[in-house]
Amino acid sequence: MSPGTRPVALWLLVAATGCASSPHDRAWVSRELASVAAPLGPGGAEAPSLPPGLAEAEGLDESTAVAVALWNSAALQADMAQLGVSRADLAEAGALPNPTFSLLLPVGPRTIETMLLVPLMALWQRPARVAAAQLQVEQVARGLVQNGLDLARDVRVAHAEWVLAEGQRETREELAALWKRTAELVEVRFQAGDASQVERATFRSEAWTADDNARRARTDALLARERLRLLMGVAHSSLLENIRPAARPWEVHPLRPLPELVQLALAARPDVRAAELGIETSGKRLGWEKTRIGQFLARLDTKPTTTAAGTPASLWVPGAQVELPLFNWNQGGVGRAEAELERASARYLLLRQQVSNEVLTAHARVLQAARSLEAFQTHILPALTEASDGARKAFEAGDLPYLQVLDALRRQADARLRALELEADHRRALAWLDRGLGKQGVAHE
Repeated sequence: MSPGTRPVALWLLVAATGCASSPHDRAWVSRELASVAAPLGPGGAEAPSLPPGLAEAEGLDESTAVAVALWNSAALQADMAQLGVSRADLAEAGALPNPTFSLLLPVGPRTIETMLLVPLMALWQRPARVAAAQLQVEQVARGLVQNGLDLARDVRVAHAEWVLAEGQRETREELAALWKRTAELVEVRFQAGDASQVERATFRSEAWTADDNARRARTDALLARERLRLLMGVAHSSLLENIRPAARPWEVHPLRPLPELVQLALAARPDVRAAELGIETSGKRLGWEKTRIGQFLARLDTKPTTTAAGTPASLWVPGAQVELPLFNWNQGGVGRAEAELERASARYLLLRQQVSNEVLTAHARVLQAARSLEAFQTHILPALTEASDGARKAFEAGDLPYLQVLDALRRQADARLRALELEADHRRALAWLDRGLGKQGVAHE
């Protein structure tokens, strides 16, 4: 090789074997999560911490809980290891096989010989390998964004369960206190001879039952809080240990039309885009496998010789070594790639159907919970509360039998607990709808 052509050849080799990279790294995943929910935490921290800009307060709302979870969740950090694996696969795809150097020692009349084999076919196949690996990295990164959205949904559902449990605890404790006062009143009337033994026993049993229900509700609230703390990644920390739940007042907001929500979901869902990338990746791999029908290696032999003047010299003998694809045309690799492409296409179609179904189901649940909750809060609960208060006052005045009081109190308790459950159903349905849409806060007009 002449001195003038060596820089050109070196430049071509460097251009062909340049470092394979991808912009889809941890920082990219964090930015994507920040645009749809909250940013990703730094990872590797020894102790949980609050995201920048957040401080501990008396109440924990669902948006703060989501931010803390994405910042500290150990499960999400474990999932992030998949991105490191895929980026390592990308680096491996960009690497070229090392050349092979052979040396034959002089034995007997044979002179020393050297041979260098360079896999040129790998240079030709490298762009296809790198392109497929880059698509795989992006597919994994978008899948991790979807994992973050799944975590945000789980946290919002757990927060709704905690709010429900705390509301049930407060209601059960109020009912226990009410039944206790009523039982005490019946005891006074029994001592005065104005109440029967049956009335006394009935009200005492109801008071004991209400007290037991209150204790159970306190335990349920504690467990619901710990489940949420586990999802937020602060289970074994004093962070947010004595926090109270904070929930926004229920408001009626009209939802977007269902066809519009479905289109939003298909365009915004990270897992839908990941499935599309899976098809592209399988197509790239299929094209790469079709080129792997043989090997072509550049060969350079070196042998000692002598010039016409009798001085020692080296004889450079260039050549090539080709694998003849007579029996093996890489049928197995091509067949696997075709099957992967077919499976990726079927998964993509299935995912689109699942997305449409998820949005439809969550949309229906939100509407149903909103209608039921509005009816309870506007008509049913006020009417039952008024009837219960009137019955209790009439009983205290001696104008109403105890059976009617029991019935009114039970109806009021059931209505209050049902209203709490409907609020939780509405919050859970919204969490599922936002997850189905791939972004929070876009379900309403």
